[in-house]
Amino acid sequence: MLKSDEAAPRIDGCNLWIFAGTKIGMISTLFGRKRITEEKLANVFVNSVLETCSDGFPLVAAELNEAPEFEECPGLSEEDDARFLLIVLTANLMEMHRALGPGTDKRMHALSISKFAQATGQGCTDVEQAVRALSDRMSRLNAPSKNSVYAMGKAVFLEYDLYRFQDEYFRGTRSPNPIVLKRLNALFSYFLFNWTEVMEQYRIG
Repeated sequence: MLKSDEAAPRIDGCNLWIFAGTKIGMISTLFGRKRITEEKLANVFVNSVLETCSDGFPLVAAELNEAPEFEECPGLSEEDDARFLLIVLTANLMEMHRALGPGTDKRMHALSISKFAQATGQGCTDVEQAVRALSDRMSRLNAPSKNSVYAMGKAVFLEYDLYRFQDEYFRGTRSPNPIVLKRLNALFSYFLFNWTEVMEQYRIG
């Protein structure tokens, strides 16, 4: 698990960190779901994505650099995480649109883009365009599947041009080695925000 419960962002004293593979803080259902504003949820979401990528990318880089299936070490640096950060953000926004209701998803998307841009010192328009373009590439790479974990693994191969480090067959077909991809998928499952569980525990508005 890439994040400990102690490192999880908190809302009203309850752990809200909800990557797949982790548990959301248990909230009493006696009085129904708690309310959380879109502003606060967007803050938690973006900050958590940033922190988890900062903590998790070194593991991803090490996994790829040490992969015996590659003919040559990719030589990824722990500091070379900008493309990975965008992949994780995009995958989570794709999941968000599937989980949240019409209207809420668009507002949360805009808030998340704005907060991410501010946190990373970029312009909102630049981030929005980059997310849109990457989302299209990920959808094409992963078609017909809509599994965001699989899409992330394939996007990492494309964005970091990992094809060139593979053996002749996979290099020639420009397709990821399925053994490497399977190990990446096991890691990437921890980078997805569990929007469904948020919806079960909180009223957004």
